[in-house]
Amino acid sequence: MAIEHLQAVPNLTTSLNGPLQAIETRLLDRQRDIEQWFRSQWLETPPPFYGSVDLRNAGFKLAPVDT
Repeated sequence: MAIEHLQAVPNLTTSLNGPLQAIETRLLDRQRDIEQWFRSQWLETPPPFYGSVDLRNAGFKLAPVDT
């Protein structure tokens, strides 16, 4: 996989303007480290044919659903 392809990661923003929960702040603060980890894992692991996961934020916990 070409490294140039890995640079095409979208930078998404949210339309919500309220105060961030602690976990959201932590994820945003560590976004660069998280993206780097995912990119390194992607290079070491073949991608699945199909995969999907949704994250549900209940305000006090974050959980994967519909994996």
